[in-house]
Amino acid sequence: MAAENQSASDGPELEPFDPSLDHFARLGLERGWKLDRDALERRYLERSRQIHPDRFVGADSGTRRAALEHSSAVNTAYRTLRDPVARAEYLVKLGGIDLDSSDPHTGAPRPEQSFLIEMIERREQLEDASPAKLDALRDAIEAEIDEVFDRALAALGRGDVRAAAAALVHRRYLERFLNEVSNG
Repeated sequence: MAAENQSASDGPELEPFDPSLDHFARLGLERGWKLDRDALERRYLERSRQIHPDRFVGADSGTRRAALEHSSAVNTAYRTLRDPVARAEYLVKLGGIDLDSSDPHTGAPRPEQSFLIEMIERREQLEDASPAKLDALRDAIEAEIDEVFDRALAALGRGDVRAAAAALVHRRYLERFLNEVSNG
């Protein structure tokens, strides 16, 4: 315990916080959708131990603040990278397309009109669906979500960020609709 409460000069060293690091670099992992889950877990735990704010309790306020920034960034990186969909969406963002933005150049691609019409028709089906039809609709949407995600991953694999983004936007629409089906 005494070592944890030492001053910054006597205690553990903490490198300055670098906000420009992506989640992969922050955890010392190679950038890509395929990820060794054990390596991710191992790197997260190692990094968490190194930068945990409790190790810097006795340090100056700047070091304590940096430890909090490091810890928050490592936790965010881990949460993002351990989730396959979030990881794919993050890779698209690193590729220059922010799925949470409506910017015409760097934001989420707009779905094709035919897809939007199809979603309207599905919502109409939902209004009058019997329990059996709801189950069938739910199964069909879940299968389509998987198929669309596979398309996104294939596009990422070939470096086609725009196609991956389009598939992930499609997937988001389907996820929202699936929630409507499940709650309807």
